[in-house]
Amino acid sequence: MARQDSNAALAATSFLYGANAPFIEEMHARYSRDPNAVDADWRAFFEGLKEAPGIAAEGRGPSWQRADWPPVMNGELVSALDGNWPAAEAAIGAKIRKGLATRGGEVTDGQVQRATRDSVRAIMMIRAYRMRGHFHANLDPLNLEPVRDEHELDPASYGFTEADYGRKIYIDHVLGLEFATIPEMLGILRRTYCSTLGVAFMHISDPAAKAWIQERIEGPDKCIAFTPE
Repeated sequence: MARQDSNAALAATSFLYGANAPFIEEMHARYSRDPNAVDADWRAFFEGLKEAPGIAAEGRGPSWQRADWPPVMNGELVSALDGNWPAAEAAIGAKIRKGLATRGGEVTDGQVQRATRDSVRAIMMIRAYRMRGHFHANLDPLNLEPVRDEHELDPASYGFTEADYGRKIYIDHVLGLEFATIPEMLGILRRTYCSTLGVAFMHISDPAAKAWIQERIEGPDKCIAFTPE
C-alpha cells in the first residue's frame, strides 16, 4: 500500500523536474499576484505548498538583482535606430505649435506638420554626426587612407535640399540653439566631430554622462582654440 502511495505521489509531481522550474516559478508569481489568474489545478497545488514565500522569492529573481535593471530603452537614440519616431514627432509638434502661437497669427496644421518634419529630420542628421562623425575626422595628415563616403552625413540623405538651407528649423536647444539653419548646424557639427579631433561618446550607457559631454563640446561657442605656446 505504501508503494502505491509513493507511486501516486511521484505521478502527481512528475512535472516538478528541473527544466520546468522557471515555468513553475512564473506560474507561482502569477498566483501570488492573483490566485484566479491560474487554473484551478495550479491553484490547488500552490495552496498546499509549505515553502510558498521561498518560491515567490525565486520567481522574482535573485536577491542581488537590481530593481532598475535592465534599463528601459527609449529616447532619441532608440528612435533613430529603429526609425520609429511617433512619440518624438508628437512632442516636437506640440512645442512647435506653442512656439508659433506665441508669435501671433493663425497656425495651420500644414505649418506644424512641415516644421515637425524638418525638426525630426534635423535631429536624425545631428544624431548621425554624433554616432558616425568621428569616422570622417581629419586624422590622416599624410592622406594615406581613402576618403570615406559622407553620404550618411549629407543633409540630402534626410530629405533636405539647398532650397531648405535658408529656413530656420526648430531643434529645441540641441547644439545650444533653439532654431538653426542647415548651414549653421553643419558648421557646428563638422567643427565638433569632423575636424582634426574625433569625438565618440554614443556608446556610453549613462544618459547623464552623455549629456555632460554634449554640453561641453556642442554649441556655437564651444570651439577649442590653442595658443602658439
